[in-house]
Amino acid sequence: MASPWPLLLKNLFLPVFCRECGRRLLTEENGHFCPTCWELCPRIVRPFCSVCGRPHQERAGFGETRNFPCEKCRSLPAPPYRRIYAAAHFGGAIAEAIKLVKFHDKHRLATSLAVEMAEFAQREIDCAAYHALVPVPLHKVRLRERGFNQARLLAEALLPVFSNARLDESLQRIRPTRVQSRLKDAKERASNVAGAFAVNRDVAYDGQTLLLIDDVVTTGGTVAECAIALRRAGAIHVDVLAVAIPVETDPLA
Repeated sequence: MASPWPLLLKNLFLPVFCRECGRRLLTEENGHFCPTCWELCPRIVRPFCSVCGRPHQERAGFGETRNFPCEKCRSLPAPPYRRIYAAAHFGGAIAEAIKLVKFHDKHRLATSLAVEMAEFAQREIDCAAYHALVPVPLHKVRLRERGFNQARLLAEALLPVFSNARLDESLQRIRPTRVQSRLKDAKERASNVAGAFAVNRDVAYDGQTLLLIDDVVTTGGTVAECAIALRRAGAIHVDVLAVAIPVETDPLA
């Protein structure tokens, strides 16, 4: 059993406070948020849309456990990906954790986020069905500036859950794009990433089922472009797994 003294001394001389509520942290579970704020973030639970991954708010609490396409997805043409999965709503401590990983190099939080994805995957996904986990890539210029790809950190952490999958980084972002989160208009987002991805020429995914990994899916424009590139390279199915997705009832949606 580990000694409690190092943590006690750390809390005495170098106190750390929750970034959501400001309370002093008494554990080292993720180092930035208290357990209460972390658990208060709504998770995605059944029933949710079997295409876009968002929960069916109107069906919650009525005993419905079957997932099915939402009204919006039923009215639109089928996307290039088969379905999107997300572990949580984009809000609160989880949204802040994603930003801390992406923009403030808090790599440790990627493990906490991957745990949420892994728990969702084990509950909702046939994890043995995938041949590869494919992180949504950064352009080489942004990768050099940031020093890491947050989607790759998540994919690496998830590999033990997907027993038949390898980590595959053959998908490339072949031209720089603007940061999607800074673009509010859906058409502008779609135009921003159109044709921005391609698979290395010597790679073929003939008959394979792939799982795209990303931190947040907002409009789905980025993962749609990625899925187009992967299917051109022979993938039969492309699904998406993200940490979080904005839901209309969320304050940040």
